[in-house]
Amino acid sequence: AMPSEVVDALWHEFILHTRNYDHFCRRAFGRFLHHTPAGPMGTDRQRNQGLRRCWWQACREENVNPRNPTRLPLLFALDAKLDIPGGFRYVPDCQGVKRQGDGAGSAYCGGDFAHAGIDGSTDGFGDGAGKGGSGPDGSSDDGGCGGGCGGD
Repeated sequence: AMPSEVVDALWHEFILHTRNYDHFCRRAFGRFLHHTPAGPMGTDRQRNQGLRRCWWQACREENVNPRNPTRLPLLFALDAKLDIPGGFRYVPDCQGVKRQGDGAGSAYCGGDFAHAGIDGSTDGFGDGAGKGGSGPDGSSDDGGCGGGCGGD
C-alpha cells in the first residue's frame, strides 16, 4: 500500500518500464513487488493491513515510535512537504484535529495505525497485535518494536 500520492505517481511511471521494474524489484527485494494504489486508512481492511505494514516499516526505518509518534516518517509526510494537490495529509497525533472524512484536505492520523478503532482490526501492524492476544484497543502488552522503532 502507498500512503503518498506523489510516490504513487512515480511508482506508476516506473511500472510502465516493466523490464527495468522487474529487474529492480528482483535486485532490491529478491522478488517482483506488486503495487497497491495509494489510499488512506478507511473501511477496507486489506488496504489498511498494507498501510499498517508500511507505517510499521517506515517507523522502524526512521526510529519513530509507531504506537505513539511525535513525528511522521518521510513517506507519510512527503505529500504535505511538497504541497501535492490532492495528496494525503497525515499528522502524528490527531488530538485537536477535526476529521473531515475521506477527501482532499483531510488529516489522517499516524497514531490510528496502532488502533483497531478504524476497521476493528490491527492486522498488518508489525508486532502481530491484530492476531489475537491483543487488548480491546488492538494493542499488545509490549511495544512490539524489537528495539528498532522505539525512539522519536
